[in-house]
Amino acid sequence: MENGGNRTIQATRYQRIRRRLTLFHLFLTPALLVILLWSGLSFGMRENAWLLTGGNEWGMVAVYFLLFSLYFMIFDLPLAYYSGFALEHEFGLSNQTFKQWAVDFLKKAGLSFALSLVLLELLYWIIRSSPSHWWLWAWAGYAFVSYVLGKVFPVLIVPLFYKYGKLEDKILEANVLALAARFGLPAQNVYSLNLSKTTRKANAAFMGIGRTKRIVLSDTLVDHFTHAEVEIVVAHELGHYKHHDVWRLLGVGLVASFLAFGTGFFGIDLYTRFMEWDSAANVAGLPLLFLVFYAVNLALMPLMNAYSRHREDHADQFALRACGNKDTFISCMRKLGEQNLADPEPPAWYEWLFYDHPSIGKRIAMAKKYKGQTDSQVSGK
Repeated sequence: MENGGNRTIQATRYQRIRRRLTLFHLFLTPALLVILLWSGLSFGMRENAWLLTGGNEWGMVAVYFLLFSLYFMIFDLPLAYYSGFALEHEFGLSNQTFKQWAVDFLKKAGLSFALSLVLLELLYWIIRSSPSHWWLWAWAGYAFVSYVLGKVFPVLIVPLFYKYGKLEDKILEANVLALAARFGLPAQNVYSLNLSKTTRKANAAFMGIGRTKRIVLSDTLVDHFTHAEVEIVVAHELGHYKHHDVWRLLGVGLVASFLAFGTGFFGIDLYTRFMEWDSAANVAGLPLLFLVFYAVNLALMPLMNAYSRHREDHADQFALRACGNKDTFISCMRKLGEQNLADPEPPAWYEWLFYDHPSIGKRIAMAKKYKGQTDSQVSGK
């Protein structure tokens, strides 16, 4: 009991710091974008890109985005080090050495830069090709890329940072596959992911879309949770599968991106007229485009997170019906909260704005009050 109390105190301290970091970053990003625009720095970066590339449009976008990324990295690197390495070690959540953290950070930064550059080059090509309707074509491209990334993420991206392995506990594997089969999930293998390489936090997921779909359990989950508790986590993910939540959330994201691209089009149009530019294809306006996207996403974030919490609550209820044991569900949630240092009762305003899952306290309270269908009633639905 004493250890549980200590973990609760630690979780409260850890999450309080996390909240401050989140809020600081929330205001830092738009502030940096505004500085780029109104200081003239963005125009200077564009001029340097023009001089280095001789005015080649594709080259200008690449050089500008490199300068843009370096500008942000100057401010992001200290925050990334503190939040991703120092803070995690302070609270005993990280297993990484500094070298391992630095290598992973550079991998993520390099991968993000390469993918973002490809998408940005395509965006400005679309703007140059269709000045009046670029936002619709760009939105359609975004939808396609989102779908493709959902398929390739578990196959191509995850292995760059972690290793898949067959689950050694064959009894657990058989139980998980039997649970999946009861609800029609087409899965033949359960993978273990060496999440302990970087963290002590536990997690599980159904990754991928279509044929790339797979059941993945972190080794931190398998090693510290009972079979029944692991099955609760898997049943929760099965709930998402049965309710088609991947597609629901993808659809919500597409609506949000439609609004963001449409607002971005009109924002850039007004700005180019104000600045007396001849075209929205001037890459110096990129900070404004990102600023508009940021503002739209921030405005929609409470609604999107509320919907996500609603779907997560339904998945929790599905897990309770599927496994038929609320005591196991409650013990699983408590373990997840303690192992991940989750705040059981975060401030209501923060949960409303930032949480895409209900808090651990709310999930446990729901389970205690739950009086739903039995396992036999939900099976196969």
